[in-house]
Amino acid sequence: MTKLLSSVGLAIVVATASIAGGCQLYFSDHGNSNGNADPGNGPGREPGLSCNGDTQCAAGCFCSDGVCAEGGFCKTDKECGNGFVCDTARASCKPAGQCKGDAECQAGSVCDPASNACVVTCKCASDAEAIAQGSAWCDETRNTCMSGADPDGACLGASTCGGVARPPCPEGQVALVKDGCFTGQCREIAVCEAAPVCGSLQHEDDCNARSNECAPVFVGHNCHGTTCGVSTVDCVCESYSFSDCEASTTATPRIVVGN
Repeated sequence: MTKLLSSVGLAIVVATASIAGGCQLYFSDHGNSNGNADPGNGPGREPGLSCNGDTQCAAGCFCSDGVCAEGGFCKTDKECGNGFVCDTARASCKPAGQCKGDAECQAGSVCDPASNACVVTCKCASDAEAIAQGSAWCDETRNTCMSGADPDGACLGASTCGGVARPPCPEGQVALVKDGCFTGQCREIAVCEAAPVCGSLQHEDDCNARSNECAPVFVGHNCHGTTCGVSTVDCVCESYSFSDCEASTTATPRIVVGN
């Protein structure tokens, strides 16, 4: 029984070391993993030996600038550190590769300018999803969580730029604001970083969809009555058109008398 327990304990130690370590675990002081007399020949080369590609290095290693280097063992990218991916065919972590911009990285990763390597962030389909995962916004074209300010602008925020008109947006979209100015672009409400303020909704249906906090404002045309311009008690208009959306807890439409 004692021998059996000793054997089991040794197996656990070896297995744990194999997961935590790299390809150096394959080697003794006098040979490579294949038992070659010359560890520099053939595949399975240990760290520090020359190589022309990853496949010439032992599992857990990769070829870096012509020399085998430690990478670690893995089954998925998550088991490798930042800037590394898993070569599943060799169960080995290796650098994700050099990059010059985010477009060269996979979805869910960005190019780190300090290391010129792809670094994992998170995947998303909207700004709201990115923010929920601790990022600032979502690059929907790459489904990637990003930091910093969205270069296209945000759904939230008021425009403080004089003379810059709000662009007309299709139903279901709102105008974007960046640095206090309208950018001239629109974004679908469904992918905004948060629910836009009532005043940014340009269409009646979008306003009514938020009836718990927003109410439409209508302009009355060809109105008649003694209270027109003051109240709607004795004021009847031939037609009405949607004008604006405003914050309201009653969801009661407000009518402004026009011509």
